[in-house]
Amino acid sequence: MDILSNFSESLSELMDEKKLTADALGKAVGVSDSMICYWKEGKYKLHLANALKLADYFGCSVEYLMGRKNMKLDYVPRVCPPFHDRLMQVMKNEGKSRYRIVKDTDFSNGHFTKWKKGADPLVETLVNLADYLNCTLDYLVGREN
Repeated sequence: MDILSNFSESLSELMDEKKLTADALGKAVGVSDSMICYWKEGKYKLHLANALKLADYFGCSVEYLMGRKNMKLDYVPRVCPPFHDRLMQVMKNEGKSRYRIVKDTDFSNGHFTKWKKGADPLVETLVNLADYLNCTLDYLVGREN
């Protein structure tokens, strides 16, 4: 299964558990009901800001939301720092440079430049980065230590 399919399935299950409509969830997290439907159908990619809103709303990890973990919540999430700042910290902790990541992966310098300017990364991109850095999405974005 791909990342969008896993996310769509997790979102549907979480909504079913709470008996939520797309309209009710959309209002709760600040997006349109049509966006919720697109996510459930796997037609639209998810950005980090919305993934965090959904994970916080459902009380789950981003890993769980994306279908990468079976346990719903195994820690208390922290407020996330700006993504670029956190990424620089994680890269330092893992001994990886921007140059090394660009060399080893499909990431370009443009990704880093956009993130430094505050662009909201796609979760699909973060999954690839977390896999490369051998960490969870929640660790990568600063929700867990």
